[in-house]
Amino acid sequence: MLTWISLQTLSNFWLSYWSDTSAHPEHSNTFYFGVYAGLGLSYGFFSFIRTWMLTMQSIRCSRTMHKNMFSKIIRAPVNLFFDRVPTGRLLNRLSKDLAVLDSYISTAFGYFLVTVYSLLADIVVCLIVGTFWVFPLVLLFFFASFKIQRSYMRVNREVTRLEGISKSPIVSYFSESLAGLTSIRAYNEQEKFREVKLNRNFLAHNFP
Repeated sequence: MLTWISLQTLSNFWLSYWSDTSAHPEHSNTFYFGVYAGLGLSYGFFSFIRTWMLTMQSIRCSRTMHKNMFSKIIRAPVNLFFDRVPTGRLLNRLSKDLAVLDSYISTAFGYFLVTVYSLLADIVVCLIVGTFWVFPLVLLFFFASFKIQRSYMRVNREVTRLEGISKSPIVSYFSESLAGLTSIRAYNEQEKFREVKLNRNFLAHNFP
């Protein structure tokens, strides 16, 4: 990641140097373009390496998480765990949460790393070509960002928890209905299960 962002910053410096010396060039345009093309190709190569490493680590993390979760569920006591935890909540953890881990976490973590390293590179460039008075502004920016992030995470954590709780009853209802489908048909109770009152939070979230 450090090499990737360094090549990006160096490409910008080289393009600036090429523009500054265009009036009285020390070398031909082919030389400047060749160096710039080499930096661009190196930047693209390390970008591919970065994406490949993040994807492989995401797959490895997902496999480890699924293995640990499944192992804990298999070894959980029936009277202390399965009698208290709804089936829909377990299915939600093993389906939606792992899907988020597979498809979203790697992308979000990649964007996070790119943002952090790009920000550090911009700060270094500002300190080199500008003035050191930008450093107090950077500290103020980090302090404000930290406060906003803390407030956002508290709200986002509760909203995510409520969303998972709201979706668990309907998943549990469908799984239990499918498991007992023969009994429902045997006692001719199809209409009763069609008219069941679903959770209002689930209806509000999925059927606006």
